[in-house]
Amino acid sequence: MTSPLSYLVGQPLTWVPTAALKSRYDLVAPDGSVLATLEMSNWTYKAHASVPEGRIFLKQEGWSGRKVVLSLGENGPLLATIQRPWRGPSGQLVFENGRTFRWTKLNFWGTQKAWTDPTSNTTSIQFSSPGFSRKLAAQIHPVAAEIPELSSLLVLGLYVSLVEGSELAAAAAVAVAVAVAGTSGVHL
Repeated sequence: MTSPLSYLVGQPLTWVPTAALKSRYDLVAPDGSVLATLEMSNWTYKAHASVPEGRIFLKQEGWSGRKVVLSLGENGPLLATIQRPWRGPSGQLVFENGRTFRWTKLNFWGTQKAWTDPTSNTTSIQFSSPGFSRKLAAQIHPVAAEIPELSSLLVLGLYVSLVEGSELAAAAAVAVAVAVAGTSGVHL
């Protein structure tokens, strides 16, 4: 079984922000058509996505928020979970059918990330963030043409990238606050 998006192998896809003050994105094909959407809360990391197969719901679980679950609707059946470690942009994704993928960065700066096969390290989908843009480029590799969860991988790639970006921004803000407090004699 293949995904309705399998025909896009090798074509440049882009997650494009559609709202200035909200985390709402459209996955746009080269011809300008919208293939999927993701709308995420800026406060809770809950998200709804529309993909060709229907609507899916994403949220963080656990006290640390390092586990993300993907389900059909807010209270629907579980589709997959991704467990992210404390450090670094990585994680292990497990679908309910047992298929697994690894989220990994492909370059030193972390501007390129991918879903890869955990045993062969073959890239299925690669994501690239161009500089300081809110856009996220996605490219489906030929090996992913037969993956039925292709739409979910595209949505999860954007979702995890947004969460990692928010966590990085929060850590940077804390570091700046500590540095400023340290130079001004204020104790936090």
